[in-house]
Amino acid sequence: MLGIDLTKISRFKNVNKNFIKKILHEDELKSYEISIDKPKFLAVRWAIKEAIYKCDNKYSNFQEINILKDKIGRYIFLDFEISTSSEEDLVMAIVLKK
Repeated sequence: MLGIDLTKISRFKNVNKNFIKKILHEDELKSYEISIDKPKFLAVRWAIKEAIYKCDNKYSNFQEINILKDKIGRYIFLDFEISTSSEEDLVMAIVLKK
């Protein structure tokens, strides 16, 4: 299965803490707090999680999805292949379930 999502980074500039807690895993919250570009951090995680949900509907609770990075900076989550791209105010995520 394949999932794709496209979102605007600017959409995540003035979000409240409750929203952030609803979409980030507790481990991601730690990374978010030290992130230099918080709106982009949220936009990338949102796009990846939306793409995962579109690929496999059992992942509807975004708090349970912990997006990690491997040693070379690729995003990883369970048995999904994840690719992201950004340009100006847009972030796109493509996810393929192995």
